[in-house]
Amino acid sequence: MTGRTDHICSGRTCMFCRVLDNPQRAKIAGARAFMDNQVIERVKELEQRSLLTTQALSAANGEDIEKLALLDTLTELYNSRTFLKEMKDELKRAKRYKRPVSLCMVSVDGFRDITRSYGALTSDAVLKVIGGVLKGAIRDVDIPSRFSSDEFAIILPETNASGAAIVAERIRSRVANHGITHNWHNLKVTTSVGLAAFPTHAREHDELLSRTVQALEQAVQKGGDVVITA
Repeated sequence: MTGRTDHICSGRTCMFCRVLDNPQRAKIAGARAFMDNQVIERVKELEQRSLLTTQALSAANGEDIEKLALLDTLTELYNSRTFLKEMKDELKRAKRYKRPVSLCMVSVDGFRDITRSYGALTSDAVLKVIGGVLKGAIRDVDIPSRFSSDEFAIILPETNASGAAIVAERIRSRVANHGITHNWHNLKVTTSVGLAAFPTHAREHDELLSRTVQALEQAVQKGGDVVITA
């Protein structure tokens, strides 16, 4: 450990210390001179995130480890593996009791541009905020998940296509009106939403997913900030 107290140090593997202790850079202008403030803050946050994750895993008991396996660690929504299992189970239940079930998929408009312009930490913050908005816009029985890097999926049990469209529009509107601030950046983010329902649009879980993805792609192609039903 270097003895510096301005960051969390992980010893000889510490990214921050390796940069600051580079002798060639120090001779030229000092280590801090070639790193702008944003890069320094990014390294500090990455070091802190790594340390906190290690501490959480070390302290976790069996129940905690099981929970971590089910959830996306960034948004605390279900992860894609859990989502696929839940979707299959909900389709089986819907068929057995002849009840509707719908699927919504939500994509963050211009997510790659956000990452390029503001960095990975800010794009992570955007995803976390949107995850919170999703949870606040749905019922306790609904099943929200992070499906991919910038896409969310929500299973809506006992919900037909028209009911799902109301939920989808609520999500779109709340995200569009929810300002996001991170690292002194104020962002306005929009989403594209696609939805499909059983049994109206699909009879099997893979078909339901495919129809929902198609609807989402149409929403993206229309320029985003819109809801499309399969």
